[in-house]
Amino acid sequence: MGEWSKSVGEKGEEIVNYFFKEILGYNTILSNASIVCNKGLKHKDKSSKSNKTTHGIDALISSKSPLEDNLLDIGIISSKFTSLAYPNSPKSLFKEYITDLAFTIECFKNSKMYSDINQKFSNVNRTDITGILVWASNKSSQNEEIISKVSNMILDNDLIFDKIIIVDNDRINFFVETIQNAKKEFGSENVKFVYHNSNLNTIGLQSISYGDFLPTNYLFSNIIPIRIVNKNDIDFVIFSKENFSKENFSKLLAFAKSFDLLHSINNIVLSFPEFNQLTDESIILSELLNFNHYQYGKNLFVKTHLSDFRNVKKV
Repeated sequence: MGEWSKSVGEKGEEIVNYFFKEILGYNTILSNASIVCNKGLKHKDKSSKSNKTTHGIDALISSKSPLEDNLLDIGIISSKFTSLAYPNSPKSLFKEYITDLAFTIECFKNSKMYSDINQKFSNVNRTDITGILVWASNKSSQNEEIISKVSNMILDNDLIFDKIIIVDNDRINFFVETIQNAKKEFGSENVKFVYHNSNLNTIGLQSISYGDFLPTNYLFSNIIPIRIVNKNDIDFVIFSKENFSKENFSKLLAFAKSFDLLHSINNIVLSFPEFNQLTDESIILSELLNFNHYQYGKNLFVKTHLSDFRNVKKV
């Protein structure tokens, strides 16, 4: 049983490293760290007779934020990979995972590790700590999601944290189908994440409007913008987690128009999980009457990031 638990834990670590390093672009990930618990009585397990002394950190990422000037982003990652399917009623287990992560964040704010990380970055006057719960299942389908089943949960009032993001099978698969596949097709060096103007990053955007890593705030977004060097062209690609519709198409077009710092963009590519060229093309042509600077098939392209033979065009 011990060896099996170890194998499951190692698989969870592999998934975290693959997701954050290969897909999201974090080259440095601190793994299997430990910090001192400063609230031993409050944080101890209910079944434990003694106070808690340490917190384990499965993984940690840190970077200066491209979305806010002089901000350091730190992500505390908790890996809860399971060889089983997601439970039908996940709230009690979810509450346990969130509580453990929140307690870790509470003590991390006063830890030597927190201080050491901050000292490594210059021109930083504020630090954001985001908890990231990676709850992946080996037996559930790759599109299985857990978030909707726990979204209306009420957490204990004594949990102290600013933000915790949930990453489940469905969320991981979204990034694999989009970002990872783009990197495989065009080469990692030709794929960059695009950083929007938040009105808090006026200094940063003057020097960098795209880069190699995905900000933690984008992890829960259903829209992921990237810049691709495609042979002699530069494509601005927007991946949507929502299916093609008239409303979503218009929303992404307006979103694309708001970017003006990407340097000589040749094409706009909008990508949906479900898009049918035969039935949806008329919607595109109709909506483009409101966006006359786009020409479908010339500087604007619509596709699905899922394989579908029905969308193959004659060459």
